Amino acid sequence: MLLLPRTVDAQDKLTLQKKYDRLQQEISDAQELLQATAEKKRSSLDQLKILNRKVSVREELVRNLSLQVLDLSKAIQQTVEQVSAMEANIGHMREDYARMVYYAYVNDTEYEPIHFLFASGSINNAFTEMEYVREYTTYRKEQAAAIQAAQAALRIRQQELEADKSEKEALLAGEEEQRNILAKEKAEQDSVVQGLKGEEKQLLAQIDKKKKDASTLNKQIQQIIAEEIRKEKERAEAAARAAAAASKKEETTTSTTTAPVKETPKPAVNAGLTPEMALISSNFAGNKGRLPWPVERGTITGKFGTQPHAALRNVTVENNGIDITTQEGAQVRSVFEGEVVNVIFNPSFQKGVIIKHGEYYTVYTGLTAVQVKAGDKITTKQVIGTAYTRDDNQTEIHLEIWKGTTIMDPAGWITK
Repeated sequence: MLLLPRTVDAQDKLTLQKKYDRLQQEISDAQELLQATAEKKRSSLDQLKILNRKVSVREELVRNLSLQVLDLSKAIQQTVEQVSAMEANIGHMREDYARMVYYAYVNDTEYEPIHFLFASGSINNAFTEMEYVREYTTYRKEQAAAIQAAQAALRIRQQELEADKSEKEALLAGEEEQRNILAKEKAEQDSVVQGLKGEEKQLLAQIDKKKKDASTLNKQIQQIIAEEIRKEKERAEAAARAAAAASKKEETTTSTTTAPVKETPKPAVNAGLTPEMALISSNFAGNKGRLPWPVERGTITGKFGTQPHAALRNVTVENNGIDITTQEGAQVRSVFEGEVVNVIFNPSFQKGVIIKHGEYYTVYTGLTAVQVKAGDKITTKQVIGTAYTRDDNQTEIHLEIWKGTTIMDPAGWITK
């Protein structure tokens, strides 16, 4: 009897487990950052941003566990149905086998060869009938034994699933308990928010300054990328002309000895890009959702796009990338191979590095002690600088991803 496919695919389970582990790690990182915040007496706003992120990640982790438990419950139910079906099948086969044995007993219990001989028209028929009964009896016994073995295996699997479900339910219960703890922390956050209201003027002034600096930075990045696109297009056109000239020269040389052969022109891999940059661009796009983080450890404390301010109601902030709070002295690394286009500076965002990956660009700001320069070839995870720690002891880097002159959400590109 063939077993039905399980609801919980091994690969899906592995994916959920990997995500669970990653969320646990981010919660651990956030907790360490919170402890550092308390020890170094950072601003309450920084603490609030980290706490908000920790709560968000914790809720996502609980949802992840709930999904695992749900899938396991479905798989267990499916296994129970399989066991029931096989038990019913075994019951029918036992009834059939009992009728066969009873019939054989009534007609001739011992199946003596002489009885088959007298009952058959020939010796060949007698032996054929005897062999049939023996094979049929053996088949029935083997089939029943095989089904019983399969039933036992299914029961073992069911026990394993039950144990797995119990484990996950225990983890879920633990995480629910943690959410209760976080609910208390959110009450503390409310207290922090109330305290920050007295600093509203200062916070609004900071927001206004950062908004102006962000606008200046954005224009600077756009100009640099636009200029690089123009240069790359020129390089691609020059490479195409050189290739065409070489091809024409080869055709001229060949025509002196053989008849010319017309070749269909090959379309450009990516208009405006050299073959090398076109390949890197394709590889970068193919790794969406799998790019490494720009720091080894950290937590996202600023999301992409228009977001509500962490403390001030009715106040929103614009973010062209994501902000990652990390440890003091953390090394900042490139998320993919490419070429450094420029090293920049901005009062609010400190030093920054722009790296080209074909038609894609990554921008890293909030750096100090930059270790690269324009024109450097960069490999994936290569260190490009050190995270900058502000006067209030906050260490936060800013990551942006551009496709040409279009800004994109980095959260959709880095590893989940």
